[in-house]
Amino acid sequence: MDRQGNKEISGVYTEAVNLSHIDTFLFDLDGTLVDSSGDIYEAVLHTLKKLGFNPLPKEEVIKHVGYGGRKLLEGVLKTKDDTLLDKAVDIFREYYYKYPVVYSKPYEGVKELLSHLKEKGKKIGVVTNKYEDISWEVVKGVGLGEFVDFLVGGDTTPEKKPSPVPVLYALEKLGGDRGIIIGDSETDIKSGKEAGIETCLVMYGFGKKDIALSYKPDYVVNSVKQIFV
Repeated sequence: MDRQGNKEISGVYTEAVNLSHIDTFLFDLDGTLVDSSGDIYEAVLHTLKKLGFNPLPKEEVIKHVGYGGRKLLEGVLKTKDDTLLDKAVDIFREYYYKYPVVYSKPYEGVKELLSHLKEKGKKIGVVTNKYEDISWEVVKGVGLGEFVDFLVGGDTTPEKKPSPVPVLYALEKLGGDRGIIIGDSETDIKSGKEAGIETCLVMYGFGKKDIALSYKPDYVVNSVKQIFV
């Protein structure tokens, strides 16, 4: 699901991207590697029901994905009440930890790209604002665990994306001379820019494309199938 629908922005899309010069590839998780919208939505519906709130349409929930679990629930519940949010986070996490990969699946071309990167000896990391432990469950559950060398979650470092801190931490652990972050939202592009690495925006997923494009990503693709190494 793309918050911007099928709207195209003239002159933005790249036909093909040659990234053979990159040795360390960092990927966002939700909305980039994995379409996790179904499982996240079910967890939010469960949370709303437990708290006595009415259900929301899927698009109203998914537009808040990408900023961490607490921010997701803050947006869904339209509140900054810490007591309510603490309770919501507990309910959400308990349910999502039980059912992290019922509907989730990799986007088209993702497995093939990661497999090819491995064959080429590239280093692969995931930098996500989702909790680290559940992120590993999702990565492994959709069959991508064998490709990922390192994962940074929203609770791994003191700061989340769009801060460069988690990106720099991943680069430090993985090594390599030239890195790139590939993601679907402005948090990915901003964190990559501030970390001093190349950036690639995918035009699918959950992110706000107009905001992401305003940060001037180095590359823009409709699909990871346009990425070559």
